[in-house]
Parts: sequence; structure tokens; C-alpha cells
Amino acid sequence: MSKLTVTLYGREYSVNCDPGEEQRLKQLVEFVESKMKDVAGRVGNTTEPRLLMLTCLHLADQLFDVHQNARNTLTQDEDLMVAAVEHLHQRIAHIASQVGRA
Repeated sequence: MSKLTVTLYGREYSVNCDPGEEQRLKQLVEFVESKMKDVAGRVGNTTEPRLLMLTCLHLADQLFDVHQNARNTLTQDEDLMVAAVEHLHQRIAHIASQVGRA
């Protein structure tokens, strides 16, 4: 386990991560920091705990949207696959009927 000190919105935190994941953790901190700044710009002056809570809700909202879009895409892909298989089944049946006549 690696221990890394990260700074988030001016505060230092000591965080454990798997070896080799330090850069990923730094990227995540930068991402969360940018979201916190976005939220702070919209809500104005607020306490840090409230800002963290609002940022978490904002990120959760985005995550829900991503999950919903992924589910919708998966459903659309499944529908396309079923339609493609049905089309192939009909084509094979048609070709088989033509071969039988020859």
C-alpha cells in the first residue's frame, strides 16, 4: 500500500492507494478539485463541508446520467443485435429455399 499526501481545496489529506496508482489518484484529486471550484462558483460563499456535500451530489448526478446512458445504449445495442439476427435468419431461410429448388 502506498501513502500519498494530496491537497484538495487547500487542505492536505493522507490517502492510501495501491502501488502504481499514485498518478491516477492525483488525477482524481485534480478532477474533484475542478468540480469543487465549479460548484463554489455557482453557490458562492459556503462552508467547506457544505461545498464537499454539494460537490458529491453533483458528481453523483453526473454518474447517474452516465449509468443511465450506458443502460440505454446497451438496450439499443441489444435491440439492434436481435434485429440483425432475425434478418440473418430470414436470409438463411430464403437462401435455403432457393437451394432446395435448384
